[in-house]
Amino acid sequence: MQIDFGPSKPAGEILAKWWEGLQRDTGGRARLRRCAYLEEVMLEPAFHRLLKSLRTLTQSGDEALDERDIQRLAVIAGLLAHVSARAPKPLAEHMADPKGGRPLVSSLRFRRLLKQPFEDLYPAMIRVIRQLDKRADISDLAASVYYWGDRVRKRWALAYFPRVVD
Repeated sequence: MQIDFGPSKPAGEILAKWWEGLQRDTGGRARLRRCAYLEEVMLEPAFHRLLKSLRTLTQSGDEALDERDIQRLAVIAGLLAHVSARAPKPLAEHMADPKGGRPLVSSLRFRRLLKQPFEDLYPAMIRVIRQLDKRADISDLAASVYYWGDRVRKRWALAYFPRVVD
């Protein structure tokens, strides 16, 4: 199913509202942060609140969330539990360094991240979010994870490498 996580789109607004609620739900947020595996995230009530809210978008249309969609949304929920503040730039630009100096995520780590298959993305992205001082553009993070593949990798590379001086 196609989901647009843009900040002014319905799914983006649902995601932002859920994330803001998660900031106030310290217990739910802590439980999600302790999840080391995707399966653990899928057992958390906070994830199911997000899933229920997003399902309201699909009930009016012909498309429904399948297992692949649910897994990708679980990764998003688990990662957003690690984000404590919004960043003003898309994720790849933020990794390059918002101030034009040394990258917050090294070129080597960034290249390794781009090689990750979706199945290994969750733990790798948790480490990246920590390197970014727990700041991320939640809409861009959600869209990048949900649509993880060659197109996202290319977009990230084009956003990151021009800003990095090696």
